[in-house]
Amino acid sequence: MLKSASLWILLLTGCVLASPGRLNAQTSDTVSVILIDGDMREDWPGNGVVGFHRENTTGPLTVEFTIGGTAVAGSEYTASATNSITIADGDREAWVEFAPTGATLSPAVKTIVVSGTAGAGYALSSTTSLQTATLSIGTPSPLPNDKASVRFLLQAAFGPDGNFANVQDVEKRGFDGWLTEQFARPVGRIQPYLDRLNIATKGRVYTDAKAVAWWGQVMNASPHADPLRQRVAFALSELFVISDQLDALGNQPIGMANYYDMLLENAFGNYRDLLYTVGMHPAMGVYLSALQNAKGDPVAGTFADENYAREVMQLFSIGIWELNPDGTQTLDQNNQPIPTYDNTTIMNMAKVMTGFSFGGPKSKDFWNAPENFLVPMKMYDAWHDMTAKTIINGIQLPARTPSNPDTGAAGMADYNAAVDALFNHPNIAPFVSRQLIQKLVTSNPSPAYVTRVANVFTNNGSGIRGDMKAVIRAILLDQEARDPAMMSDTVFGKMKEPYLRTANLIRALNARAANGVYSLSYLDDIHYQQPLSSPSVFNFFKPGYTPAGPISDAGLVAPEFQILNAVTALAVPSYHFEALTNGFNRWGSNNPRALVMPDLAPEVALYNDVPAMMRRLDLLLTGGTLPKEQHEIIREAVEAVNSSMWQWKQERARMAIYLIAGAPEYGVLR
Repeated sequence: MLKSASLWILLLTGCVLASPGRLNAQTSDTVSVILIDGDMREDWPGNGVVGFHRENTTGPLTVEFTIGGTAVAGSEYTASATNSITIADGDREAWVEFAPTGATLSPAVKTIVVSGTAGAGYALSSTTSLQTATLSIGTPSPLPNDKASVRFLLQAAFGPDGNFANVQDVEKRGFDGWLTEQFARPVGRIQPYLDRLNIATKGRVYTDAKAVAWWGQVMNASPHADPLRQRVAFALSELFVISDQLDALGNQPIGMANYYDMLLENAFGNYRDLLYTVGMHPAMGVYLSALQNAKGDPVAGTFADENYAREVMQLFSIGIWELNPDGTQTLDQNNQPIPTYDNTTIMNMAKVMTGFSFGGPKSKDFWNAPENFLVPMKMYDAWHDMTAKTIINGIQLPARTPSNPDTGAAGMADYNAAVDALFNHPNIAPFVSRQLIQKLVTSNPSPAYVTRVANVFTNNGSGIRGDMKAVIRAILLDQEARDPAMMSDTVFGKMKEPYLRTANLIRALNARAANGVYSLSYLDDIHYQQPLSSPSVFNFFKPGYTPAGPISDAGLVAPEFQILNAVTALAVPSYHFEALTNGFNRWGSNNPRALVMPDLAPEVALYNDVPAMMRRLDLLLTGGTLPKEQHEIIREAVEAVNSSMWQWKQERARMAIYLIAGAPEYGVLR
């Protein structure tokens, strides 16, 4: 477990300090010109950065250079230094930064060429690629650049793939065009994999199979893959929680897969339909005890089960406090929050949820209906509470007359009325909008951001309420989500869930098994999460969780930090470290064809050009946000791996990936 932590200490102290230049000051030094970030555009805030790196560290060293290229200094860019820069005593590197001025460029792309020159006390590197660095400046465009596209895919999907094909797709279509095209793609379901396995194994399908199927769809890179839908469904699965931690569901992997597919199918539909369908699914019925929830008997002293009635309000629709349209709590005249419901409301909503049992053609009896997790539950009027009910917002449901013969029509009238009441409640738009923003973009969206999305939830522009496509588009295209300046806002962004950090890495490394199966189950003990395996209905972490300290003191939340602790902080990086050599499978495999191995070929090809390897991985894993200081430290650690070591070319690639994937810039989505 401590292997990776010890390696960090070794690399950032021992290996770097042990390099010859730090032990022996020389009168003559060697200087290299390092291109750290050469991709600039007028409508993107990042500067271009060139480093001047020396072998020794004793005493200050002034390095001379020239700047050429087609871009004009002063009018088209500014530089933090010209002609020379001094590397301070004790430092190995100094940097020159280039900032576009915003001037109109003609042609559309111009270059800046930085060339080192030999000077007093040092010689220039004999390696040609380390003598000059070429940067480019591009003009603004309605289409995103590489960095903007990677950032978008980290929010809207599971990150960029290793060949940047999905990045290029975003650049070609633009954000809005990419969303439109994704909305039209067919659903990538996970149940078919379990169905095939069920046939092949003659019924021996275990709960781990649904995780294998989940990874297969999430990592699907075919032209028909649906990464946006998969990402939204993952978010929805943490809102509409069911879990295999309940034994009754742990033994029903195909039924749970069917539930997840229901989330996939409704991810781009209407929230009213989603709310309705979730409540009708037998997996939810079992998880929150709405299935075979019989009406109360005053004589016997029994009452309707209140479990689902409470959670459908608290977690799935309106929350426990009345909200303003911007998601903030509405306060009464005493400056206190106002509850959305009370115990009486819960009791009456529980009565609405009576009468459901398993459905299907063989369902003839409320208590003895055979288990069927693949069709919606069936309402039996004979077991439904027919009394009048006052539900949310004081809405009155009349007393019902049971159908004869029993079709469940009276009970379903109550159920539909309750779903409508929740769906039309003023809380649902800000409540759902804020949580989806938190899942996809930022933990602390501004009230204005929540308001804009909630307004779209209320009315998609065509008078339709709850249009999920419109809501998703509003979330991902909002000015706060897309403005790159927000990356400098200390309040903006979110910690990536541990599971998403691994998904991003597997996607970025084009990891796959030779047999085409992603046998990546049982990862929950490493990540403290796995789809459909939450410890409770409250998900792996609560949307309002705030860790003690500066975040809490500032009145902010950081939900994902609820599963960051001394175990997961080391377990995930250690897992990544081992996976780069042995595959991402939890315990390896006796079958080499089953190992989900990363494709390190693009990185290994750059073994002798570590700066280029770093630039590639910086873009791929952090969207080009790795600070220059981190760039230097990691680069030196990678270059310390040399030909005296076994598989040193591959180890350079592994070291670079491991250290960048362990950096805050990878773990925090900005």
